[in-house]
Amino acid sequence: MAKVVEIPEGLEAFLISLLEKGIVSGLVVLKYLEESSKASYALVPAGGDTEGLAPLFPFMPANAGKVLSRLTLEGPFPNPIAVVVRPCEFRAFVELVKLEQGHMENLLIIGLECGGVYPLGKMVKENVGDFIGAYYEALKKGEIVPDIRPVCQGCDLFQPVGADIVVSVVGRGVPQLAFLTEKGLDAAEKLGLELKEGEVFAPLSQALLEARRERKGQIAEEIKGEVKGIEGLERVFGKCIGCHCCSHVCPICYCKDCFFESATFDYEPISYTERLERKGTLRVPMDTVLFHLGRMTHMATSCVGCGMCEDACPVGIPVSQIFKFIGSDLQELFGYVPGRSLQEELPLTTYRLEEFSEVEE
Repeated sequence: MAKVVEIPEGLEAFLISLLEKGIVSGLVVLKYLEESSKASYALVPAGGDTEGLAPLFPFMPANAGKVLSRLTLEGPFPNPIAVVVRPCEFRAFVELVKLEQGHMENLLIIGLECGGVYPLGKMVKENVGDFIGAYYEALKKGEIVPDIRPVCQGCDLFQPVGADIVVSVVGRGVPQLAFLTEKGLDAAEKLGLELKEGEVFAPLSQALLEARRERKGQIAEEIKGEVKGIEGLERVFGKCIGCHCCSHVCPICYCKDCFFESATFDYEPISYTERLERKGTLRVPMDTVLFHLGRMTHMATSCVGCGMCEDACPVGIPVSQIFKFIGSDLQELFGYVPGRSLQEELPLTTYRLEEFSEVEE
C-alpha cells in the first residue's frame, strides 16, 4: 500500500501548485507550442508561463533522459526542480547518471504510468484531435492503444520504478498520485494534501501488462525472423543511408566523438578499388551493417526501448524493435534491467572473474 490522492483537477494544476508553493523552482515538462497538437519539452521557472502544460500528451519529441543529462551534465541543478518523465525516459537518465553523464540531486521525479506514445510522423501528418480521445479511452479500459510506437505496444515496463511520485492513469477515470519516497511525501505535506492508503496501480494496469507481454512476444518473434543470419541483417539494414540519426537521438549514445563518424571510415580511393576487385559491385555508403551491429554491442545492455531511433529513421528501418528485443535477450543473460536502480552495476563496465562459464553442447 502507498499514500495516494486523486487529482480531479488534473496533473497540470498539481504541477503549478508545486511552483506556486515554492516546493520547486522549475518544471521540466511537455508544453504545447502555438499549435495545440504540437508539444516540446520545456524548462518552466517559477513565475514563468505555465499556460499549455501538457504532461500527459502521448508524444516524445526527445527522450527526456537525454534532456535531463544536458541540464545536469556539469553538475546538479542548483535549485530543486520537478521533472515529469515516462518510465523509459527516467531509466535512460539513470543509465546516463551511472555513466557520469548527469546528476540526480535536486530532482523531484514524477513518473508517468505510460500508455505509450505516437510516432512522430503520425503527430505531424494527422489531426491529433481525431485520435487523442480514443487514446485515453483505451487507457481507461486497460487496453493497448492502436497506432502507438511498435515498441510501446510490446513494452512491459510502463509502470514507473524509482520515481518520487507516480501518476497512475491506466484503468482510471481520474488520475491518481502515489507518493513513494520521503521527497515525494514531503512535497505532499507542504501542499497540504489529504492522503489515503491505496494501491499504486489500478487492477486494469495488470491486464494491460499481460496484453503488452503477449504483444512483446509476437513482435520479438517477427523481428528475430527478419534479422536471422547475415542475409537477414543485410536485407533489413541494407536500406540504411548512413545518416546516423538513430544514434543522434538515442539517449544511451552519448559519445562526443563517435567511432563510426571518425576518420576511420574516410576511405582512400584505393580502398574502394580493392573492394571492387573482390566483390565486383559496392553499395555506398559502405559499412551500414557494421554501424548498426557496432552500436548494438555498445548500448544493447542499456537500451530502454524508447523508440526514438526508429522514429528518426528516414527510411523506415525498425531499429528500435531490433535493438529492444535483441537487447532484452542480452539483458536477461546478465540479469540486468537498464535504469532499474542506480546501485546496479553496468554489465559492460563490470569485470567478473567468472561469468558465463556454462558450455552448451
